[in-house]
Amino acid sequence: MRGAFPSTALRDRASSRAAASRRREPATSFPRWAIRVYEPSTRPGSPMPHAWLDTFEGERLAAMDLVAPGRFLLVSGEDGQDWVEAARELCGRGSARVDAVRIGHTDGDDLDPRLTWTRLRGHGPGGAVLIRPDRFVAWRHREAAADPAQELASAFHAVLGR
Repeated sequence: MRGAFPSTALRDRASSRAAASRRREPATSFPRWAIRVYEPSTRPGSPMPHAWLDTFEGERLAAMDLVAPGRFLLVSGEDGQDWVEAARELCGRGSARVDAVRIGHTDGDDLDPRLTWTRLRGHGPGGAVLIRPDRFVAWRHREAAADPAQELASAFHAVLGR
């Protein structure tokens, strides 16, 4: 059927306004034909991009499978241990239900040997991305922060309104 496209194309081009950003990223408008083109991104409001990852046990898993039902996921780069600790602290206080993981090419909790996630993540080795339970990007910090706990708390405040 010429000109038809699967319904997933609509979801993949969808954007959500329930996202937090320290600096407002410029809004983009898409031409009518662009709905057929999926451009993976970790821009706040975008669906979480797909990437195959490897565990240290040698298992292969999809990055999207890291998002547990009803929980946020903080994905930091290989140098983002401070973000992981900030997420655990926030979760320990009961402020938010969040899991945290470091993903890198040669270092991290899960590995990205194909560099797919590394190319799409939109931040450096010290940055982080917060994924909502519905697998949309809620927030992104491009580099390491002086106070990751405060930055993450601000992001949750903006996303959840509390």
